[in-house]
Amino acid sequence: MTNNTKSLYDEKVKSLADKYVSEGFQVLIEPTMDQLPFDLGNYQPDIIATKDNAGLVIEVKTNLSRISVESLKALAEKVSKHPGWRFLLVTLEDTETKSLPGASEQLPSWQELIDRFDQAHRLIENHEIEPAFLFLWSIFEGALRRRAVDASIPVEHFPVRGLLKQMYSLGELSISQFDMVQACFEVRNRLVHGYMEKLNLQVVHNFDNLVRELLAEWKTESEKN
Repeated sequence: MTNNTKSLYDEKVKSLADKYVSEGFQVLIEPTMDQLPFDLGNYQPDIIATKDNAGLVIEVKTNLSRISVESLKALAEKVSKHPGWRFLLVTLEDTETKSLPGASEQLPSWQELIDRFDQAHRLIENHEIEPAFLFLWSIFEGALRRRAVDASIPVEHFPVRGLLKQMYSLGELSISQFDMVQACFEVRNRLVHGYMEKLNLQVVHNFDNLVRELLAEWKTESEKN
């Protein structure tokens, strides 16, 4: 870790710790093994934050390229076995949000996502293709982040490209689904950045069907757990 990277890392850890303290959490930075709430093997988190009967085990990384999400998923599953506890992965590249990870953030529920999907589908039926497509993307991304949380895959704060890559690599998206979503993401980017883009109606229908299938599949999976 270079001096500049170490400085950015230290600033991020301190900033996070201060924010959790301001939200009423008890915070430990780089806790020793005997300060951990339960056995985590040889793993030492960057931050432990506790409040009431809940707690967060937090890992801070400087960039996505150095992360083994598969090993952290196993750690997240281990932490989640303890009632009220959750593992969080925070990076310097995370999607900007005003909410505090694990504390004040809010992702839509599966039912809220399904209700939104019904609204987007009605836009397609009314031939309002561009707003329908952008709404569908919002629903898909929300569902992907919700699925990551439910499956103890600690990537829910990743930028979209990193989120897609990790969810695909861990088997949450098939190769054909991943390819379709990647193509839709490029179209979405051009639209939201003000460029003219002629939407192919069949592509929108295919994306609509994909989002419907994933919502049904992931909602069912969440109800099993």
